[in-house]
Amino acid sequence: MCLKIDKKEDTPLINLEKGLIKIEGRSLPENVIVFYSPIIKWVRKYSENPAEFTSINIFLSYTNSSSLKSIIDILSLLDDAYVEGNKMELNWSYEQDDDSILEIGQDLKSSLKMPVNYIEKKIDKKKRKKVLVKNIKTGKIGEITLLYWESIKRNGHSRNYILLSD
Repeated sequence: MCLKIDKKEDTPLINLEKGLIKIEGRSLPENVIVFYSPIIKWVRKYSENPAEFTSINIFLSYTNSSSLKSIIDILSLLDDAYVEGNKMELNWSYEQDDDSILEIGQDLKSSLKMPVNYIEKKIDKKKRKKVLVKNIKTGKIGEITLLYWESIKRNGHSRNYILLSD
């Protein structure tokens, strides 16, 4: 019993098999319920009879709040199986200097009983490069990564900002 979904621009790679649960990439699906429903269904069934040990590997470069709720639902199902005596471990990976994804993992740990490991991943130079942007509405100027700026443009929000440096 496996479920695999290829990574796309706004949806993560999903690899679910006995003993391994992997979610990796950006999670901004157009319809979160449609995307995550088969995953939650698979995890619910898997939790009834999991492998002797299950490695849960999550590495998100970005997630929206709706996706995060679905990921919490998935982890809650798995945590219930852990509490029932099944061996599981969550490996929460985050990009170097990405405090927001790290904080999400730390918040999750406070609600889980299973062990959680944090894995810092080195990022390439393009992802580290910073640009200055100005919020048109508030007038605030901030420094963000070029990768994040590209995400803002791709999601159609660049009209709300002025790029001050590149």
